[in-house]
Amino acid sequence: MAGEAKRSTSRGRRSASRGEPATSPLADSFAKALDRTPPERGRPVKSASVEYKYRESHDAWGNSGYSMVSNDFLSDVLAVLVARYGMSPIQSAVLLTCMGWQKEGRAKSTQTNIAKHLGVERANVTRALGALEGWHMLKRQPNSVIVVNPLICFKGNGDLQREALDQLRQDTRTALRKHYPEIREDVLEQAAGESFPEFVRPPVPEPRTRQRQRQLTFSDNDEEEAC
Repeated sequence: MAGEAKRSTSRGRRSASRGEPATSPLADSFAKALDRTPPERGRPVKSASVEYKYRESHDAWGNSGYSMVSNDFLSDVLAVLVARYGMSPIQSAVLLTCMGWQKEGRAKSTQTNIAKHLGVERANVTRALGALEGWHMLKRQPNSVIVVNPLICFKGNGDLQREALDQLRQDTRTALRKHYPEIREDVLEQAAGESFPEFVRPPVPEPRTRQRQRQLTFSDNDEEEAC
């Protein structure tokens, strides 16, 4: 039985240009199903074809693509913290920069580069990163790697995100076991459940009065104190 498959992706076009058959698990399963159960019993099948129709890809501003971001984090955590001054402008700016730069949860950048990008002092970036780490929004690692919590933002598919989360959780357990060799398993699991990358919404300040909101402005000195 002849099988014909129409493909519209660049990957399929590249395979065809090299003379290689454009195959996929889905195409193979269709071909096997048609081979086993022809449309009408007793009638020979001359040919069969499969047409692929793909969903439209997302369109995003700029050249860096897009990431999966938790809607609850945006609306219930970040927006509320910023509105009630629970997160300073530099803290939110550093977080958003790392979220925008990360690929598969990891952004490789020095604090100096972040400071230059934002046009702020490096010391302010250092303090902001410390606060964001305390909130489990990101985590600094050796070699200028900043891990953005995959639970709030991740650039990559679901399989890659799950792998990243599993690895981070395993790293946390390994670190706890290394620092506390005699720790009981139940205590270790409890501690791991309260460590990065597990996320709990930080405390949110009470709504401010209108008079207080008018009085509250961020000067350079205020910014340093907030971080």
